[in-house]
Amino acid sequence: MSTPEKPKLIKPVEISQQTTQIIQPDNSLAIGECLVGRFVIKSLQGRGRYGCVYSAYDQQLDAVIAIKVLDKSLSQNAKNLADFKNELLLVRQLSHPNIIRVHEYYQHQDLHFLTMDWIEGGSLEKIITSQPLSIKQVQSFIEQLLSGLAFAQQAGITHKDIKPENIMIDTSGRLYIADFGLSVLNKESAAASVMGTPHYAPPEYLQSGKINASTDLYAAGIVIFQLCCHCLPFNGDSIDELIESKLLNKAKFNPKHAELNTLKSWLLSLISAHSASRPVNIALAEQQYIALTTDKKTLSKTSVFYGVFALFLVGIFITIWIYNQPKAIKSSAKNHYAVAILPTLTKDEEFDQTFANYLNYQLSEISNLRVIEQSRLKQLLAQLGIKLPLDDNKIELITDLLQIDLMISPQIIVAGTQAKDIQFELIFVDGFKTHRETLLRQVFDEKNWQSTSVNFVDNFIKRLAIEASATQTLSYEPNPLLDLFAIKAFIAQGDFESAQLALTPILSDNSESAQTWLQQGELNLAQNLILEAEQAYGKAAEFSTVNSYTTKLASARLNDLAGKVEQAQTDYLALVNAFPYNTELKMMLAEFYFLIEQHQKMESLLLDVVNIDANHPKAWFMLGRAAFLQGDFEKALNEYFVKALVTAKKLKNQYKEGEALNAFGVVYEQLGETKLAFDYYQEALAIRKVTGDLAGTATTMTNLAAMHLAIGEYQKAEQYLKESLDIYPQLNDQKGLANTYNELGNLAEEQALYQIALENYRHALNIRIDLGNLMLQAESMNNIGYSYFMLLDPENALVYWRQSEQLYQQIQFPIGIIHVRQNLGQLELAKGNWRNAYHLFNNTLADANELSSSEESLVSHSYLTKLAFLQGNFQSSIIELIALYSEAEKLHDVRATAQLGLWLADWSLQLGDIKQAEQHLAKISKIVSTYGNKEYKTTYHFLISQDQNNVTSTSFGAKDVVTDHAHQTIYIRQLIKQARELLRAGNKDISANLTLLAEIDFGLYQYQYIEYLELLAVQQYYSQAWTDLKSTLREADLLLRKMGDYWRSFQFDRLRAQLAIADKQDPEKYHDTVRKKLKNLMTNLPTEMSSNFLKKQDYFQLNDSLQELLRYEQ
Repeated sequence: MSTPEKPKLIKPVEISQQTTQIIQPDNSLAIGECLVGRFVIKSLQGRGRYGCVYSAYDQQLDAVIAIKVLDKSLSQNAKNLADFKNELLLVRQLSHPNIIRVHEYYQHQDLHFLTMDWIEGGSLEKIITSQPLSIKQVQSFIEQLLSGLAFAQQAGITHKDIKPENIMIDTSGRLYIADFGLSVLNKESAAASVMGTPHYAPPEYLQSGKINASTDLYAAGIVIFQLCCHCLPFNGDSIDELIESKLLNKAKFNPKHAELNTLKSWLLSLISAHSASRPVNIALAEQQYIALTTDKKTLSKTSVFYGVFALFLVGIFITIWIYNQPKAIKSSAKNHYAVAILPTLTKDEEFDQTFANYLNYQLSEISNLRVIEQSRLKQLLAQLGIKLPLDDNKIELITDLLQIDLMISPQIIVAGTQAKDIQFELIFVDGFKTHRETLLRQVFDEKNWQSTSVNFVDNFIKRLAIEASATQTLSYEPNPLLDLFAIKAFIAQGDFESAQLALTPILSDNSESAQTWLQQGELNLAQNLILEAEQAYGKAAEFSTVNSYTTKLASARLNDLAGKVEQAQTDYLALVNAFPYNTELKMMLAEFYFLIEQHQKMESLLLDVVNIDANHPKAWFMLGRAAFLQGDFEKALNEYFVKALVTAKKLKNQYKEGEALNAFGVVYEQLGETKLAFDYYQEALAIRKVTGDLAGTATTMTNLAAMHLAIGEYQKAEQYLKESLDIYPQLNDQKGLANTYNELGNLAEEQALYQIALENYRHALNIRIDLGNLMLQAESMNNIGYSYFMLLDPENALVYWRQSEQLYQQIQFPIGIIHVRQNLGQLELAKGNWRNAYHLFNNTLADANELSSSEESLVSHSYLTKLAFLQGNFQSSIIELIALYSEAEKLHDVRATAQLGLWLADWSLQLGDIKQAEQHLAKISKIVSTYGNKEYKTTYHFLISQDQNNVTSTSFGAKDVVTDHAHQTIYIRQLIKQARELLRAGNKDISANLTLLAEIDFGLYQYQYIEYLELLAVQQYYSQAWTDLKSTLREADLLLRKMGDYWRSFQFDRLRAQLAIADKQDPEKYHDTVRKKLKNLMTNLPTEMSSNFLKKQDYFQLNDSLQELLRYEQ
């Protein structure tokens, strides 16, 4: 049997990439091509493993940037693409002088690309092969490479593909690491995934495909070896031979500069065959390198001898002194220490947890100390899968994640047959070394924990040299009830039933315990049992001692629940000031600020929290919420929610990860990035279902329902909403229930079921009023106002819209204000107050652009375009509306696409361009039929009928009409259309149509009313009812003045000329006015449309002719 050949490596690795992974020509972009209407391609810079890199001009920022277009084979894999987008969220937070900054991810048709900083220079690969490097250049490149990689590793990000090709050097000599995050796209088998750059991969990765903490460090070591020696340390003709070389051979270090020999031992440790022999992280490797390259003074032999001897003697004394001194513990903050108490490790888990909580409680009164809550420590250990006791590596990890300075590990030691001792071990990390020392050992009295805790606290304060506060304003109760600690843990876990079961007998035995009543209040509040909570807090205040923590918190809660905002704020601030490093109290105050819509104060306080505790599991998310509610979506997304996601991933907290992903969906939805919003909502939903997060699942399903609703997928929307309605009652979540009713209102509204929508919106408002949330109340009032508007009740609509606007102004929520004012603009437009409508839409457009809200900008811009059309600016209006239609398509906004397409078809029909109208209708036919609501479909069928000359086509009577604004509009237009067709056919009696129109309340149909007056005036002319005609023309004149003109006004001037003839007056001034208006309208039309336009308008017979009038003018 023959031996199979080993797989060969194609000669160099880079050639392998060029021959096997080259980007196909159809992925190339033309010079001058513009992507997403913003980035103009300047030149192709290179092709690589993941795609093509171009230089491009950013028209918006007026700057040259780099664009990386992903290879289609990678971007067509939906799973890899989703993972890549997640990785990109982490990469975007990397802001370091030696890392190329990634800006945004875009999709243009079938192209997926990234925008990045443009670097004027070349790759390190080209520099190594094309020119000799000075020792200063080599040292500088090494230092910069390690600095960038150390920063990324500290942020929890691994590059996974470090090599000279992915390192750029600019013209000033600055080094930049490129392509962070792209390796996520390469998800083939382990063997395939290492084929690209095996020379830079550690042997364990080549064998198993698994990433570890030293993967990037090893690759950096190979790059550094190349910089020093201009060759690779290990070679082989196949993967197996290369692995064998890496495992068995020692690299021969022959640097081009002799001075670099000092790096030999250090560099060989970086590329050691065994990961355990490498530095534990890149930051340590960087420190070692800096130490090796620091200049040292040269001393004479004599001075060295005496110096060494003197140092030897001093060293002996110092060693003896240090041996008897405890190691100084450095605080990571200026003014306080942070500590975590580890549970004891007895066989009694309840004792272990209770005793740790008791020690926490005793330390909590120290004002310049931050003590980690036991519930948080327990949750973190569970999330990371770590069990006690902790080894040094895990101690270092937990210290970093909790941002603490030290740990206390109490240990129960059996000292005899019955006696027990307790030993408190103090643990802290100094640099990269873990120190352990015994703080105290004494006899442990299981029945008297206080004697133990007093000695422990005294020794702890002395060891850290903590100065007691001279002005301690509040204090904790000296003897806590131990059983209450477990109840607090139940509440934190959301297990309210177990908490109440445990609390009831304690309360029975300690009916005058302030601590117990306070805990009962917290339990009731968590369940939204407001009256019961008030009663419990009242008892806590009654039985508590003066100037105690319990007194102040009970007072804060009572004032909060009573709506006494100033008093509640004073109480919460007193607690925060008394215990300035207690982040949980700060979070409590931040929640209070959130509820009273003080979002700036909320943001400021939370920034204080993350300055103290950068990995706090909740603070970054709440910061994002505060920025979002202030309308700063970019800040919410890029500064806060990104960090919330990064923190959740670092802590392996899937609950918080789902929460952050859902927040990304919310922001992208607000920014009009529909596809990205869908992606993040779906990812959030998947995580929340896996973790059993019912509240989160219901929230994301409600958000997804709103998204499906926006694109007309009503069945999916209803499915999500029904599932949510099943969940919220289980959670007793009134806010979630209100949100679901609100979305059910939106669903009914989209289907033109406005009475049902009104009922759902009212239901949501009632719940939201009970909750006291002003922003949600404002949303409900805005929705109710719109329902009244569509139900032809403008008075009630205006009442609710004004209340909504006032609430949004009170809480300073700009997007909400824009929504209301856009609705007010529609009301003014319908009532014929076109100048007011213009100002409302123009101002909201400016506000939306300032907030970068593309959805709101699209709405306001569309209505401004409609106003321009109504006033006769045909050509510019149609061009603008076509551009807005394209924008709606890019945003995947089906509702806006359908509405704008219907407007385009309608305008074309009004101007007599049947062919163009048919094209617009054909374009939106599928959208309307698949996703369109009842309003869109009715409008669509009406417009289809417009080019048919049969006056009875698709006609209907009053009994067939739905009595809402949208359908009433179609009914009026249908009657007007029938009347015009009768007149066009030579019939001079349209009284039947006019009788039906006269029955209509035109209060919200003023530009249909002006068309009705036009028909009425024509009928009066034919009937020679000159007095009535004068009255009608006078009414039309007043209405046209209110509107600010309407392009059809020339028809009234024609009739005024006929009235002048009847009164035996000269009609020429009216004919002259008609000619001028027609000429102005014709200049706003393409020449080829002029004839059809005139025919369309000349539908009734007078002793004039529009063509003749224009010919006379010429």
